[in-house]
Amino acid sequence: MNSTLTVIIPTLNNTFGLKYLLNYFKDKPYQLIVVDNKPTSKKLESLKVGKFESLIYLPQKKNQGFAGAVNLGAKYAKTKWLLILNDDIEFKDDQSINRLYMEAEKRKVEALSPTLKNPNGEVENYGYRVLPHGKVELVKKLESFKVKKLDGLTAACLLIKANVFRKLKGFDESFFAYLEDVEFFLRFKKAGYKMGITTDIEFLHNHMTTTKTMGSFKAKQDMINWGRLYFKHKEMFKFDLKFIIERLRNLSGYLKTVFNKDSLCNLLK
Repeated sequence: MNSTLTVIIPTLNNTFGLKYLLNYFKDKPYQLIVVDNKPTSKKLESLKVGKFESLIYLPQKKNQGFAGAVNLGAKYAKTKWLLILNDDIEFKDDQSINRLYMEAEKRKVEALSPTLKNPNGEVENYGYRVLPHGKVELVKKLESFKVKKLDGLTAACLLIKANVFRKLKGFDESFFAYLEDVEFFLRFKKAGYKMGITTDIEFLHNHMTTTKTMGSFKAKQDMINWGRLYFKHKEMFKFDLKFIIERLRNLSGYLKTVFNKDSLCNLLK
């Protein structure tokens, strides 16, 4: 087993994506930790796809959320680096992960993200900034790419030093899902750690694969978690009319998902 890297995969209902990843990693020399927030017989069958160098499967009786699942997986990791990985990520070749942590070592950063591309070929982002009125601004153009001005990286595919993740006490589990990476990187940046993104290594991100099956869940979490972000990091925000308008947009987005045709039918059942 490669003593450098542990891959942590939280999963809920994307059985197809999990099966792809298990098949991809079956011959790879990495420690693999799967935290299953909704165990099923199909997933158990997927675990039999091949011989793993090191696989830890952690089925949960209760959904721990993304933050809780990653934190749990990190407790079992014994390596220098963690690769936090959504179950909707795909790889172009067998060497990308190795290249990713070699690049992180070379650049002497504590966290590094590859370039994630959507199925249509568009770049998802090159990191993001957190704006004073409570909004995440994604960096999507290389000409505006300046790492020092970034406030964070997405956790969909995130390479991070295990000791740094633990020193910062991992993700705040009150952020059950969504914006947990934004909150984490605000603490990461305050602590003086360095982050980076590489444009030479690209992974495919089948974005929102799980979210699309969960109705109003994301909109509700966004609405709640922006409140949590404000109270935890007040120095980052300016409580003014623009901030209030953004929160009203969160509320409006939630209400639209609750009272759309399909959701309304579910409520009436």
